[in-house]
Amino acid sequence: MATESLSPSINQGMKICAIPFDIAYADVENNLISAAHQLNQVEPDTDIVVLPELFTTSFVPDAKTIAEIAETNDGHTVDTLKRWAQYFGFAIAGSFLAKGDNGKYYNRAFFVEPMGDVTFTDKRHLFPISSESRTYTPGNALPPTIRYRGWNIKLVVCYDLRFPVWTRNQPENLYDLLIVPSNWPVARVKQFKLLLSARAVENQIYTVGCNRTGSDKFGDYTTGMSVIFDNLGDDIKETRRNGHIYALLDLQNLKEGRERFPAYLSTDRFTIDL
Repeated sequence: MATESLSPSINQGMKICAIPFDIAYADVENNLISAAHQLNQVEPDTDIVVLPELFTTSFVPDAKTIAEIAETNDGHTVDTLKRWAQYFGFAIAGSFLAKGDNGKYYNRAFFVEPMGDVTFTDKRHLFPISSESRTYTPGNALPPTIRYRGWNIKLVVCYDLRFPVWTRNQPENLYDLLIVPSNWPVARVKQFKLLLSARAVENQIYTVGCNRTGSDKFGDYTTGMSVIFDNLGDDIKETRRNGHIYALLDLQNLKEGRERFPAYLSTDRFTIDL
């Protein structure tokens, strides 16, 4: 059993927590209650908390149900996230079922900061085996770089993880941490962890994969799937008795590692057509 506390480093240390939990199908209010219960257990010196993909609904394939429960960026879910972030004093990341101004629906990732700033990015790669690619709309912009407490952070969603170009680090716009809220079934858990580790090594960053638990008609999501990797591809998570996973990320160590082995300087230049 891991120890019950971590102390932030003086060198821009970042304490991060990922919370895997079961998600009730299409039940926004009950899932918000579940998330609030989990957030109340987060250690007070935490900087970022990561929730699973579609944390208020799980994956909903039915068009009628989507139309009933999808929310705008200024809806109840985002308003609640803002209040939580301010109250607890940490940023909260994850994704929710969003309705755009154009009437289309998105699997929308969020990064909500304690001061009220919110960054959104839409899942680009929609899972073709399910109906996600038919009922949701893909994002049409690269994930932005979020500047938070001295760190550069990017946020992608689940299946986006399989496409390395989408998260490729560039020398002129280096980022340090990749956050991946997910609904990844246990049948492909080996690939989930392998891809998170690979993204960490190739980009010389930390990666955090926060996966849901429980089950739905698309698969099972067991405990122990959520992970945190360092820039060498090592899993550095510590698991608490309540199932939360933590790690202390050290920006100074990360920068020193890049200086010792500056592979990022050899990155190929390319453009992406959207």
